[in-house]
Amino acid sequence: MKVELIEKAAQIVGDNQLLVNIVSKRVQQLNQGADPYVPTTPEMGSGDIALIEIIEGKIVWREAGDESSHISGGDLEDDLFIDESELTDMPGDDRTITASIDL
Repeated sequence: MKVELIEKAAQIVGDNQLLVNIVSKRVQQLNQGADPYVPTTPEMGSGDIALIEIIEGKIVWREAGDESSHISGGDLEDDLFIDESELTDMPGDDRTITASIDL
């Protein structure tokens, strides 16, 4: 992973441990065939893709139990991220996923 991407994403997330958890879960999803939410090139690794998704605001996270959620229709399942089709009240048409982290 590129250091400059890690530094930018760390500024956005604000907690290095949380950043590690978000990136590792998203990398796992990408490696299992999930589509990236940002344009990619063949030389980009899954870690860089996940970091760019955070930097560009394509991944939104919240603490589990946080009342201010954009998610409708119940609780999160076992997966850390949810498909953008489950989001409501999000500005624009950009694809965004939401992460729920138990802290």
